[in-house]
Amino acid sequence: MSRQLKHPDELTNEFIEWRVKELLPKFEALAPYNRSNREKGVKSLCLIGWKDLATKEAALLKANYPDDKPEAEREYGACLRQITALKKELKKAAKTELLDQANYNPVCTIITHFGNALSFLFSPYKEKQNVRYREQVKARSKAENRIYLGLSPYLIKAKEVLTQVANGATLFDVEWRDVSCAIALATGRRMAEVHLSAKFRKIGDYELGFTGQLKGKSRKLDGQKLRDFEFTVPTLLSADLVLAGMEFLEKHDKRFDATEDPERVNRRWSKVLNERAKDWAIIEDMTYHKFRGAYLKACIANSGVDPFDYLDYARSILGDNDEATIKAYQRFEIKQGSITKL
Repeated sequence: MSRQLKHPDELTNEFIEWRVKELLPKFEALAPYNRSNREKGVKSLCLIGWKDLATKEAALLKANYPDDKPEAEREYGACLRQITALKKELKKAAKTELLDQANYNPVCTIITHFGNALSFLFSPYKEKQNVRYREQVKARSKAENRIYLGLSPYLIKAKEVLTQVANGATLFDVEWRDVSCAIALATGRRMAEVHLSAKFRKIGDYELGFTGQLKGKSRKLDGQKLRDFEFTVPTLLSADLVLAGMEFLEKHDKRFDATEDPERVNRRWSKVLNERAKDWAIIEDMTYHKFRGAYLKACIANSGVDPFDYLDYARSILGDNDEATIKAYQRFEIKQGSITKL
């Protein structure tokens, strides 16, 4: 079956494509059998069960993405990222590339068991990674590691860019990447949200209803899937300017359909947007994601929320439920006299 052609700028993950091509037929061959056979295999037919396939896959991942640190310090970060990608691409391929679509549900069940087993084999390394991350967050939060944000020139720049767009500017008049950066600073949304999943609805002059939250997708709020839940989010620029910027990106094919895989945004635009973010040098080593932290600290300043008791407020506007993720932004602090809303 033919695959949809991708834009030449989108990077391909050749390892994952190879593994999907190898594993999917093996899972489909197991589909007709009972639960025990799917797990342990069918020796008479030389079919390997998902449990042993996961063990072999773990060894293959370690061989292809070794961690050269001593065993006690190994985290296998590249392996962990590839496991996430593999589980996602296997489920995606199962929708279109099985020989018999009647096998779809059992194959998805096998993929889930295989993926869980593979993640379990790497769980000690994931825990080491989490411990290190928490320690980094704690260290960055110390006074001597604070990073001070002077937002004034960048909010002025963002307003100028979005005002041009609202006044009818074209791709020849304004750099689309600056439009994206301006929206990220004004709303705190992630790159994949700005360019794929986000839907905004005007609530007030500096307030939007936002749906399309990514990450934490298994969570539910008020009985709704997180992606369908509407968050009320403040903006650092007028809501009308943000909506004009989103319309501009849509009009000029700089957004994917909301049904697409968010990973397409990263493959297509992550490199160019992170490169452009360097021109918005709010802090040293600026990246697109750091707009999110700058946005949060500006919103805290604007709202009058106690900066040492802000977690519930942060959850409500960022959608993140993980305290460690939110506390990663504690090292940011607004410079005295800086504009935080324009």
